[in-house]
Amino acid sequence: MEYMALVKRLDPHVEEEVTVEIEGVEFTGFAFICPYEIEVGQKYPVSIGFTILDEFKVREIYENEKELERLDQGFGYCIRGLLDENSINAGIIILDEDEYFADYPDLIGKYVEMEVDRISIEFLEKGIHEEL
Repeated sequence: MEYMALVKRLDPHVEEEVTVEIEGVEFTGFAFICPYEIEVGQKYPVSIGFTILDEFKVREIYENEKELERLDQGFGYCIRGLLDENSINAGIIILDEDEYFADYPDLIGKYVEMEVDRISIEFLEKGIHEEL
């Protein structure tokens, strides 16, 4: 799913670290694809995914929660939301491009939480950024 993301912060030390706001949800992600220079205060078209570096686990939760909770000061997040076949709705839709959710068919349509090593932000080439 494509969104327009407002760039809130660029890390001066880690080039790929960017804090964005999408539909009222603010988070810090890893800009793994960025085909142009981005600026704080501008909006850009993006797609959101996640990266798992080690073991992936999903567990059902019994609260109807949708949130992104940052773990420490790194890129890691606990994502809570409604699981779909190829995405999770955590207030914004985060895509499962590597088909991790295929291993959890019994959790589709349920609220879950999972820890990811980073939320990936792909800045798309479509469109021109908008000034606020």
